[in-house]
This record gives sequence, C-alpha cells and structure tokens, in this order.
Amino acid sequence: METTIQVPKAFSVRDDHEFLAFKHLMVRLNPQLRVRQVGMGLHVKSGYTVFWGLVSLENQRISRREFEEALRQAGFDFQHQAGQVDYETVVRV
Repeated sequence: METTIQVPKAFSVRDDHEFLAFKHLMVRLNPQLRVRQVGMGLHVKSGYTVFWGLVSLENQRISRREFEEALRQAGFDFQHQAGQVDYETVVRV
C-alpha cells in the first residue's frame, strides 16, 4: 500500500505508552519520518488532557506557524490554554 501525506501533522494520545507505540509504528512505516512529543494539553472535542505529538520529515524545518496550524487541525485547544506545548522541542535537532 502506498499513500501520500502532508507533514507536519499533529496527533494526540491519552497515555504516554500509546505515544511510544505510535512513534515506533510511524518510523517502521517510513524511516524518514520524525515523531516528537511536544507537550500536553486539552483536546477541543474531549476536554481531557492528552499528550501531543508532531510528525515531520527528518530534515524538515518547521515554522512556528506550521507547528500551530498542525496542532489546530488535530484539535489542540488553544482557546483554553490548559496545557503546554513546546515549539522548541521541534526546532532542536
């Protein structure tokens, strides 16, 4: 199976162990993908605090605007700011 995705993409998981499983799956699917945990915060649809991650290409430079847009599309609750995500974890190599 072959598919094309636009990265960066953000995602959320409820448990830290789920994050590690997702990270291993993505890297197995494509070794050029980089998966980073970027913080914790509310999801707009659930109201629960979840772990947030970001998928990007290994050498991709991500702007703060792209970072925030990926989180917004995935459902991060920017309105209530009940969490903390760190853009600096993405720009550090």
